[in-house]
Amino acid sequence: MENSQTPTLENTRRLEKLYKYLNYEISSSILYLASWLFAIFLPLLFLAAILFTPLMLFVLYKEEKKGWIISFVVIIVAPTIITVIIFPALTIVGLIPFYFYCFILRMEVKSWLQEIRARNELVLQKIRKENESNEFEDIFDIRN
Repeated sequence: MENSQTPTLENTRRLEKLYKYLNYEISSSILYLASWLFAIFLPLLFLAAILFTPLMLFVLYKEEKKGWIISFVVIIVAPTIITVIIFPALTIVGLIPFYFYCFILRMEVKSWLQEIRARNELVLQKIRKENESNEFEDIFDIRN
């Protein structure tokens, strides 16, 4: 190869896993709306949010999406803490920004995955092109 750097493909496993779980979180927002009618779903929704948050923050940290982590703290954590301290009865309202955040993040993760896949495909095309040119050079050398 002419380049001194070895081409590397980006790993999409963490983002794909996050995207899959975000699909579940978004679908559980329907349960949130139904919970106003059936209070039985509320504990399940809180549990899902509490269990999913560490995974989401871990993936965002590993993918170096610091802006998304900061916005999570500003949009969800800080208002929820303030609501719990001042108006404990309104704690249920804290789920609204969480599920909205998950909805927006899901759309963004999809675009991140598309970008990474496109970059990986470009790297693979370069590798294929270099291999084709090497084979041609080998054939050319043999004929001389």
